Amino acid sequence: MDKISQLPDDLLIKILSLVPTKEVVAMRVLSKRWISLWTLVPRLIFGDYPEEDDDREEEDAEASENDHCCSQFVYGTLLLHKAPVLERFHLNRVSGCSASEIDLWVRLAVDRFVRDLKIRFFPEYGIIRLPSTLFRCATLETLELRKVVISEVPSRVSFQSLKTFRLLFVKYADEESFVRLISDCPVLEDLVVETCHDDNVVTFTINVPSLEKFSIRNTLQDLETENDVFVVHYHSLKQLTIVDYFGELKLLGNNNMPQLVEANLLSVSCHAKVLESFSRLKRISLCLPEEVQYPTGIVLSQLVFLKICSCESNWMNMLMSVLQHSPKLKVLKLALNHSVTEDRKVFWTQPSCVPQCLLYHLETFEWRDYDGTEEVEKEMAIYILKNASRLVTATIYYPDLFEWERKLQMFKELDVVSRGSRSCELTMG
Repeated sequence: MDKISQLPDDLLIKILSLVPTKEVVAMRVLSKRWISLWTLVPRLIFGDYPEEDDDREEEDAEASENDHCCSQFVYGTLLLHKAPVLERFHLNRVSGCSASEIDLWVRLAVDRFVRDLKIRFFPEYGIIRLPSTLFRCATLETLELRKVVISEVPSRVSFQSLKTFRLLFVKYADEESFVRLISDCPVLEDLVVETCHDDNVVTFTINVPSLEKFSIRNTLQDLETENDVFVVHYHSLKQLTIVDYFGELKLLGNNNMPQLVEANLLSVSCHAKVLESFSRLKRISLCLPEEVQYPTGIVLSQLVFLKICSCESNWMNMLMSVLQHSPKLKVLKLALNHSVTEDRKVFWTQPSCVPQCLLYHLETFEWRDYDGTEEVEKEMAIYILKNASRLVTATIYYPDLFEWERKLQMFKELDVVSRGSRSCELTMG
């Protein structure tokens, strides 16, 4: 007898929960015991859609038909499935499935007290009609809708246990449909909204008192969002992420966002005007267009972690502005996260006085994709090393395309520079 067969049913079911549903069902031919065992697995994931590949749509467009969600297979599996509780029910790549089929499958999942539900159309959008029972599902904790057209949202929506809600490239009937979807989520903590063409919403209003993390995304690079407006009542908001968004952002509340500790602002236009509201942040990541200027008079008095993307020509001046207004900064990271144009000319103006954080607090400095062939970058690196008197570690990462000899020569040029901190260790990543 093999060792696996000696394991108890409970442990085998846990192991099978980690295996793709298609393979789990295929295992029923192994023995009589496995015929019934697979039916008790509490996780059903149909169609191949790896979590880490969510943004690789162009590559996935050529995916095999075998990866798509097959209606007949879903029907057969649900018909034989016996687990009293569905911890996870994912319908991936469901293009080709009808609205009535999805309605039935979701209704069955709700009847099994589903906790994690995902419906992802791919590559085209799909119109879905969700059962009314879903909008009152008391057990649902995670809900993700991707590339779906929601034809109707009932007047009464109540997600009493929902903690994570992802609305990715969703098209709504109107603005009120979006508002109703998130209107009664008393324990919602994490909300992601990714805009799309013709979503029928001009103003996205988010007023969820329990919300701790909120992300606005527009990864469709040709999508113009200047007319979009996000009205966010921040209440308990602790983390805000804005990616490639160029519309207007309004942050509303009774005080200066005391709970917010982390913000990621990546390719955000000056229309958003969010820096003014972040005086109490502890962590921030920035990648701002060239026209965005640091707001006058804003001091980031609690900031201890700063990460800045070096893709824009004025990124160094933005860095200096933030350093001048972040007296307690301890960690500074520089990275090139986006491609740059050939005619980009980086420039900066050395401040008349050294930022306070360099003199008294900065302990960790990291620079990725450091291209020391540009004199201005070398000047910046030397300036930080010379003036950071409390620096403990400084790590320089060079572009992967550089040969080892070139990296070593560039590193030696920095290693001989006198440093403000005697205990600072300069290393090459």
